[in-house]
Amino acid sequence: MSFNLRLDESTHDIVIGRGAERTEGLALTKQLVKCRLLTVLGEWSPDTLIGLPWFTEIMIKGQKLSVIEGMVRDCILGTDHVLEIQSLTLSLNKDNRVLTIDFIALSDWGLFESSTNLSVGNN
Repeated sequence: MSFNLRLDESTHDIVIGRGAERTEGLALTKQLVKCRLLTVLGEWSPDTLIGLPWFTEIMIKGQKLSVIEGMVRDCILGTDHVLEIQSLTLSLNKDNRVLTIDFIALSDWGLFESSTNLSVGNN
């Protein structure tokens, strides 16, 4: 079950005005995908299958970008209301240990695009 509280796109904090703001439809689907991509597999106790194995399988020495892309693709497609991925680009900055995920996906409410950065290490 997901609560539809709107999160700030850069800080990921709950947006509060005269109360907590809510989101739905396309915006909610985009937010859910981003949250899943940024969650470490096993981190969320209500469902330990949500997320990606960032530290054990993705940000390890010698991991192939094609393997990472497969995991990211499965994570995006496993999100409620995502129908297909139209484009997916991953770029890895090994010096700074930053993985950038850019994609366009089709949902029940239409197309949406997102860019997510994951930084691992002492930046």
